[in-house]
This record gives sequence, C-alpha cells and structure tokens, in this order.
Amino acid sequence: MQKKLDEPDIETLAKKDIFAKVADGNWYQYAKEPQIQAIVKASTQAIQRINQIAVTDTQEALRQIHALAPNIANDVEFYFPITNIEHPNNLYIGEGTFINLNFTILSAGKVTIGKNCFLGPNTQLYTPNHHPRNKVLRRAGWQYDLPITIGDDCWFGGSVIVLPGVTIGDNVVVGAGSVVTHDIPSNTVVAGNPAKPIRYE
Repeated sequence: MQKKLDEPDIETLAKKDIFAKVADGNWYQYAKEPQIQAIVKASTQAIQRINQIAVTDTQEALRQIHALAPNIANDVEFYFPITNIEHPNNLYIGEGTFINLNFTILSAGKVTIGKNCFLGPNTQLYTPNHHPRNKVLRRAGWQYDLPITIGDDCWFGGSVIVLPGVTIGDNVVVGAGSVVTHDIPSNTVVAGNPAKPIRYE
C-alpha cells in the first residue's frame, strides 16, 4: 500500500546517500543523481543489445538477461523483446515464473515476483511516484520509489499495470488491461481500472 505523501525535507535529504534514499522510499531528484542515471542508461543499452541477440539466438539472450539481473531464478523464462528493466539488481523472481513480451519495470524500487507466476504481454510495473498536487516539485523532478511485491502462482492477463507500493498476494488473477492501485489479498480475482475484486477463490 502506498505511504502517506509528504513534502520533501530538502535540507535533510541533501545529507543522505542516494541509494539509502531510494531504499527508504525518500524523495530524490533523478536529474541530479548521476549514479542513478548511469544505472538506468547502462541497463537500457543492455536490454536493447539483448533484444537484438534474441532475434537470432533466444538461448543466448536468456543467458544474458540472467547475467544482467542476478536475483532471478535460473529457470525463469522471458519472451522477447523486453521493453526495459531500469534497475536489474532490484528485481527478484522465483522459480518457475514466465514473463511474456514487452515486460517493463520503472524505476529504482525493489520488485519481487514469486514462484510459478505467469505475467502476460505488456506487463508494466511502476515504482516511482511524483507529487500529485505540487507542480513545482514535479517541475523540479522530485520523485520517490516504493516497492512492488507479487506473490506465488499469480496470473496477469495482457497489459496489466501495477503501481508503486502495491503488494499482491499468492494465487491472484489480474484481468487483462487492469490497473492495480491497491494491495490485493491472496486467492482473489481482480479486474478493471482501478482493479477491484470480482471473485474470491
């Protein structure tokens, strides 16, 4: 669930390491954080290279995506192309999971996907937030990241979007085109924008 939104304490945040800010869900300015920019640029280029390799050699592309994202189980399978995984070290995927084409993860928040999940094409997982009311903060590029957690045995239809800070339990089915804005308990079928329960297993 998303935390309560506050204004950034700029003076205090200026003294804090960028990776500590990201991990703690604190505000930061992407345009003023060269370390974060370097990670995103490098991962974007790597994904583009891997997609090119996949055109002729899927197994080599899979090998390289596993090397790029070291915290995913050995048998996790991807269909290519992958749109982007901005922070591969922050992605954790359990055994037996399958991810269909055009998979997207933005930005630096931790993303955990459980075992034996099926994620449909165009799955989009978004961890960054900007201020919904303060346009001055948006103009200045302030953002913060919240983790996304997906349990075991989940099935997403095509074009599912999951927003920052959401936790999805085990054995959850998310209908195609849904936007998941809040936590979903285990053994639930949800659909819609915003996604709402339509059945409990």
